Amino acid sequence: MKYPLPIRAIHWSSALIILGLIALGFYMTPFEVDNMEHSENLYFWHKSFGILAFILVCLRLLLRSKHTLPALPQGMPKHEKLAAKIAHKALYVLMILVPILGYIQSCVYPYSSGIHFFGLLLPELFSDNMAIFEVVNLIHKVLAYSLLALIAAHVLGAIKHRLFDKENDVLNRMI
Repeated sequence: MKYPLPIRAIHWSSALIILGLIALGFYMTPFEVDNMEHSENLYFWHKSFGILAFILVCLRLLLRSKHTLPALPQGMPKHEKLAAKIAHKALYVLMILVPILGYIQSCVYPYSSGIHFFGLLLPELFSDNMAIFEVVNLIHKVLAYSLLALIAAHVLGAIKHRLFDKENDVLNRMI
């Protein structure tokens, strides 16, 4: 049994967006004061795609609640099933927390140009506060890199099952 097509489409779209966001986040920091226009442009795209990633994960969770999803293969060892369940829950938690923290840090950063979603200016629900920004910024970065590490483990697990445990090929359910 495969995942429903909308969930598969959101999975692969989210993967590309999230990996792109992490790469862009790594590239665009630290902020270049000497090239303010270029840096502002990078932040605009990072915020827009970050909001899109958040919307997609919310939509994905909604779709998961409405569809019957394939069970893990019967032959998969119990410890691997447990690891997969924990990893998936952690992926969802991080895919929700990282964009929320990004939104908060944009709100509280005193020099922010606002929170744009592809040209639509969104309201800032928190007031400027540099001390909060520094804490939230650090947590946002640490969780983004944690998400990257978890994605790497997720991909390696899928490859392992695809190449070495063919009877437990979980990748086939998502392609």
